[in-house]
Amino acid sequence: MTPKSKRGRIQPPDLDDRTWQDLSDQMRALRTSYAPQWTDDRPSDIGITLIELFAWLGEGLIYRLNQVPEKHYIAFLNLMGITRDPATPAATHLSFGVKGPAPVHVPAGTQAHTLPEEGEAPIVFETDEDVTVLPTALTTALLLTPDPDDDSQLLYEDVTADLVGSGTGRRPIGVPPGLTAHLCLGFEKAVEGEIVLRPRLFRPAPGAPSGSVTWAASVPDEQPGDWPEVGPVGTTSGMHDRPATLSVPQSWAAQIPAEAWADARPVPDAADFDAERFWIGLRIGNSSDAPLEIGLERVLFNAAPAHTALTPRSPEMLGESDGGPFQTFPLRHRPLYRGPDAKAPYAHVDIQVGQGTPPAWESWQQVPELLPGPGKVYRLNPVTGEIGFGSHDERHSEGHGSIPPTGSLIRARTYRHVASGSAGNVSPDRIVVIGTAPDGTVPGGLEVTNPTAANDGSDEEPIEDTLRRAPEELKIRDRAVTADDYVYLAREATSDVRISACLAPPPPRTAPGTFGGIDRAPGNVSVIVVPDQGVAVAKPEPPPELIDAVRTYLDERRDLTVRLFVHGPRYLPIVAKVSVVVWREAALAGVDTKEVKAEVEREITAFLHPTRGGPAGQGWEVGQHVFSSDLFRAVMPPDDIGYIEQITVAAGPHDYPGERPFPPAPPGASVQVADYELVCAGAPDVPIRQSTS
Repeated sequence: MTPKSKRGRIQPPDLDDRTWQDLSDQMRALRTSYAPQWTDDRPSDIGITLIELFAWLGEGLIYRLNQVPEKHYIAFLNLMGITRDPATPAATHLSFGVKGPAPVHVPAGTQAHTLPEEGEAPIVFETDEDVTVLPTALTTALLLTPDPDDDSQLLYEDVTADLVGSGTGRRPIGVPPGLTAHLCLGFEKAVEGEIVLRPRLFRPAPGAPSGSVTWAASVPDEQPGDWPEVGPVGTTSGMHDRPATLSVPQSWAAQIPAEAWADARPVPDAADFDAERFWIGLRIGNSSDAPLEIGLERVLFNAAPAHTALTPRSPEMLGESDGGPFQTFPLRHRPLYRGPDAKAPYAHVDIQVGQGTPPAWESWQQVPELLPGPGKVYRLNPVTGEIGFGSHDERHSEGHGSIPPTGSLIRARTYRHVASGSAGNVSPDRIVVIGTAPDGTVPGGLEVTNPTAANDGSDEEPIEDTLRRAPEELKIRDRAVTADDYVYLAREATSDVRISACLAPPPPRTAPGTFGGIDRAPGNVSVIVVPDQGVAVAKPEPPPELIDAVRTYLDERRDLTVRLFVHGPRYLPIVAKVSVVVWREAALAGVDTKEVKAEVEREITAFLHPTRGGPAGQGWEVGQHVFSSDLFRAVMPPDDIGYIEQITVAAGPHDYPGERPFPPAPPGASVQVADYELVCAGAPDVPIRQSTS
């Protein structure tokens, strides 16, 4: 019940919930960094007295701050430049088909959309890159791996449903030490010129061991291992989502695997592949002493990346200059699309100033700040879509940035804006209608679809989330000094980062660089980032592009004396043993003990998933310990099914370099996790029996 004195009153937001005790504890904790020789904790110490005094003063300020209405707080944040995060576009790949016998060039900026539904407008996507659509189709994928019983023989498996077209996706490819696997891609007919393939990985190869990658094409009377190379040689660690441009030879010939591949046969219980195809082979070689495994999600052909970020088909007039200082002109559409280039994310915006009749248009330069003096420059607010000019007056030689001449026209020759957020996250094969090309025409003779689902689209940030992150923004102010700053900014660098951690220097008696292959010498800052790649990926690894994006973002904000390193996670498998007893009555009622066992195993795996598990279901933090009590609550069967008789957890064998900082321990109630380790699921052990009573 609301106290009588509070009835009818609007409760102000709690902007800071720290108490006197919290402030006092925080200041005491800082002594180890700023005054390590200060060890007296008694209330009689003058320093402790001052800490308690300032904590009392701070608590009073916090109380007054918490009386500020939310409207005033939002206005203050706007003044400080902290606004709601804008919507982000959905991303996918568009795959094209040509109806005629000749290739068709599809320029970047070509649009395609879904079929309109009742009461809703279609979702429009726009390509990011050019693509030349060849008059053939990728129809088949066969995976050739060494025969475990005879390395000289290959076994092939039809993985078309996993990797080609709108298949299910996600195919792990393992290569034993010293051997080679082949992925043979079959085309319905031969074409001349270059073929561009886009292999997409859901599990990139680790930095070491790194396998070799070569491309080959089928020629008459040659086995897959002897086909000539047709593309550049690379490594598995560098092939993530990078297009491969291949020059097929004139001798490119069709082969029937069941007849032409003497060194290969189908896997047991599979039929021979007896159809004729023109083959492109992807060879993955492993020259190391350890097994190599990557996860291939799909191979795209005649495809281009696309986003729900659209470009106006004609220049947009913004207005006319009145000769005054600091003029602003809003764009018709907002927010603006943030491109992948971290150094120039809004390079697609071209603002022009025109004078005369007809106007002679001149592009002005986009700058982050207006510097003193003249300059044909402007500032851009990508969230509000506003173009701001300077105040330099030629008559008085003062101001920052030139004012567009009086009477001159302002236009946006081109720019790209976010048209759809979360609504753009459509399922596969929804984008089926060709839209307009950049010149406004509709290309003919083309078909289009999206073999992969669109994702990463999000709507504008709720104001509640903005208010929650505002204190961090105000504290950090876009520079990395403390470990918490690096953790926060790593997640700000890209929305793909789900987990981030910054490793503190090791204790004085610990040799740096001993554990995990991470150099933690003084002056080094090591940041660990982990993406969310879905439930199906048990150990998510950041691709090289994500590592580079985070490193680039942090590098511009770090202290100049810091050596920055960005790493993927060091996984520690957790082996859980859960003994389950099924009630006799439940078994008599038809409960299958095998199904109970399988369900408990699934729950263990889900609980230990790095980005989707954890006690709260929000993923694990780097260095977070594992307790059997949390696991017990996650996997406990229903009361009418049975109960858990015994539960233990233990650290399994790790696959990162070096030894763990803790001695081996027997299975028990908890697992101590090092500050650089992230847990993942080991092979669960679930003994199950039926109660006799």
